[in-house]
Amino acid sequence: MSHESVWNSRPRNYGKGSRSCRVCKHTAGLIRKYDLNLCRQCFREKAKDIGFNKVCENQDT
Repeated sequence: MSHESVWNSRPRNYGKGSRSCRVCKHTAGLIRKYDLNLCRQCFREKAKDIGFNKVCENQDT
């Protein structure tokens, strides 16, 4: 039995392994709120295009 067959030995229908970023397919740091399904890095790149904007631009504290 090879490593590949053991690693994907069962289907991922629920849990963290079943979800990934819709842009880069990364599974960590996923933002699922509002059904975005983007990882942190892709969200920072695409936030302005989606329509998100920062409330407080300067963070002095």
